[in-house]
Amino acid sequence: MIRHSALPKLAQCPCYESNPVAGPAAERGTKMDAAFRALLMGKPVTGDLTTEELEAVMWAVDTARDIADGAEIEADEAKLKVRTPGMEHEGTEDARTESKATSYDLKSGSLRSYYEQAAAYCLGNMDRAFAQEWTMHLLFCDQREVVEYHFTYEKAAQVVADVLASASDPNRKPTSCEYCSWCRKSDTCVALTAPVVETLATVESSVSLEEIRQSLLADPVRLGKFLKAESIFSKEFVKPLKDAAKAQMVAGAEVPGWKLQKQKGSETFSRLSIVRAAVAGKSGLDDLVEALGGEMSGATYRAWCGKMGVPVQDGEAEIGKEIVKLVEDKPKKGKSK
Repeated sequence: MIRHSALPKLAQCPCYESNPVAGPAAERGTKMDAAFRALLMGKPVTGDLTTEELEAVMWAVDTARDIADGAEIEADEAKLKVRTPGMEHEGTEDARTESKATSYDLKSGSLRSYYEQAAAYCLGNMDRAFAQEWTMHLLFCDQREVVEYHFTYEKAAQVVADVLASASDPNRKPTSCEYCSWCRKSDTCVALTAPVVETLATVESSVSLEEIRQSLLADPVRLGKFLKAESIFSKEFVKPLKDAAKAQMVAGAEVPGWKLQKQKGSETFSRLSIVRAAVAGKSGLDDLVEALGGEMSGATYRAWCGKMGVPVQDGEAEIGKEIVKLVEDKPKKGKSK
């Protein structure tokens, strides 16, 4: 059965299947959803939310109340079930203001399009309430942004029907998209494996990069496919391999053609250092208040001290953790004799 949350993914790839194992991002979202409902109902928040996460949820609560403008907000999960025509699976909204034909959906993490999911929730609400219009407010709490989707019954029904039809088409084909890493079939999907196999074959052949480049430029269709495959390589294929190679080399193994390069941790100076330098340099109050916005990077602090003629004290800098990078081990160019 197709869930409401799967509709945006299916709109991009009709073969998408949700991974049954919830990742850290999904677990974090579930905790924040529960906190959002609890705060709206005036109940204590349970769960191990960080200070930043709790502040993000409180922003969403305040924003929902501003949108409701005094109208009642229903946040009881048991009363927020939504049955959407054409979908067997029942969805659950985060909150709803019935009198304003408005729903709220808390979103944590990156800004993404949830247009099709919003359409499904709005359609279910309109079908239940015999309404002709409904509005969904997506509350992106980490970014403190609101995205509003307004649907008529006909529009929402069309959006949902189009996605369901595409997903049930027996001739549907997988399409690589931003949700590939979330799909349970990502390891075997031909949309991901075919470009990898083809590219590896090219790399191991005698064809030059310039020949490949000119061939792609001469065929816009192949060029478009290649550019999409490039994003797959970077995120879904190459990065995990680089991470694994780095871990092996840290443990003592060798990967021919590659080496580990250590980079000194970043240098920062605390507020205490800033106050000391300000007093020693007889900095004005306005300068001090502006500087105390937070800790300073090493370069900024040294430039600021130099401007006031105040020396940086030994051992005053706070050095971050050393960074280890995996880099290609290129042969050093020797000077010609």
